[in-house]
Amino acid sequence: YDFFSVNAMSADVDGTLYDYFDGKLHLQNKQVLFVGDPVERIAEDYLRILRYFRFYGRIAKEGDQWDALTISAIDHNKAGLKQISRERIWLEMQKMIVGNHVKEILIKMKSLELFPLINLSDKFNIDDLSSQHSIASISDIRSVTLLSYAFKSVEDFSKLRKAWKMSSDEEYIGQFVIKHRKLTEVKYFKDLLVDTPKHCRHKFHMAFKELCLSRGSSDDNLLKTLSEWNVPEYPLRGDLVIKHLSLPKGPLVHKYVSLGKNKWKESHYSLSADEILTYLAQEFNKSKR
Repeated sequence: YDFFSVNAMSADVDGTLYDYFDGKLHLQNKQVLFVGDPVERIAEDYLRILRYFRFYGRIAKEGDQWDALTISAIDHNKAGLKQISRERIWLEMQKMIVGNHVKEILIKMKSLELFPLINLSDKFNIDDLSSQHSIASISDIRSVTLLSYAFKSVEDFSKLRKAWKMSSDEEYIGQFVIKHRKLTEVKYFKDLLVDTPKHCRHKFHMAFKELCLSRGSSDDNLLKTLSEWNVPEYPLRGDLVIKHLSLPKGPLVHKYVSLGKNKWKESHYSLSADEILTYLAQEFNKSKR
C-alpha cells in the first residue's frame, strides 16, 4: 500500500524516519493522498480506487473532507473498475463496510457513478446500511451481515452475492438476516431452530449470532438464551403416524407429521408422542366427516 503517502514511510533500527512524500504530515492532518500523480497511481491498479475509500474510512477525521485532485483522478479512471475481478472488489468492500464514515463514503462513490461498475444497483440502500452500522457491534460482526441491510429482498442480495462470488456461509448469513431481522421473540427463533435440520444447526447459530450482533447490545440476552438452549427433538416419526392413523405412505403422512409438529411447538415442546397422536387422530376423524 505504499502508493499512499501515509504508507510510504519507513524507519531503520535506530528509529530514523524516512518520509519522502510528507506521509507524517498527511497522517497528522488525517489525509489520504496518493504518492505522485493520483491518475498514474490508480492506472497501475484500478482497485486502488476502492482502497482509497477504505483507507479514507480508517484515517480521515471527518466524512466529507475529500481531496479534490484525488476525487478527480478517481472520476477519470473509474471505468477501469470493470477490469477488476469481483472477488477482489468484495475483499475491499468487506473492510470498507465495517470501517468509519460508511455513509459518506458510499454516497461519494454513488455520486461518482461507481456503483454500476461494481455491481451495486439502485436498490442498494445506503441509509439502511449506515443506520444499522451505527448500532451494530462492529468489532465482532461480519461485513456481509451489515451489507444485507442494504437490501429489501433476498433476491436482490443474491444477485450481488453471485456477482461478488461470496462464500456459502456469507450467502446463508445474508439471507438469514434479511428474512428474520425484524423479529425479536425468543419463541420464534426457538421454533426456527427446531425446524432446522441437525446438520445445518451450526450454520443457524452462526447466522443468528450475526443477526444479534447487527442489532447491538439489545440482543445480548436473546443470543445467550438461544446459545444455551438444549434443542428438544420432535418425538413423532412418520411410521408411528402411518400405524396410528392407518395411512398409506405418501404426502398425507407428511401433512400429519407437520400438523403434529406445529401442535408440539405450540405446547412449547412439551407434548409426548402419544399426546400428539391423540390430537392427530381427532383431526383425522374430523377430516372424514
